[in-house]
Amino acid sequence: MSKVTFKNSGETIDTAQGSFLKDAVREKGWPIAFGCEDGVCGTCIIQVHQGKENISPMEEKEAQTLEMMCMKDGEHRLCCQCKVNGDVEVEGM
Repeated sequence: MSKVTFKNSGETIDTAQGSFLKDAVREKGWPIAFGCEDGVCGTCIIQVHQGKENISPMEEKEAQTLEMMCMKDGEHRLCCQCKVNGDVEVEGM
């Protein structure tokens, strides 16, 4: 199990390794909005404070979206595209 911490509230949730971060966010009811869920709208942008190495690698579509938003800085990700592979701390934007 991996622990996901939501920095905005300090709440945590346990989730299976390899599961989508968006599923944990929805289960807990954290206030992160989702639009297309395909990595192109940028609605679900988050900042990863800890555990960047525990999130799946960024794919091209997500990278292009973050670049268009001037957020391709290694700190921000699209929640809908991330799989959790260990403990992480994220902040909703």
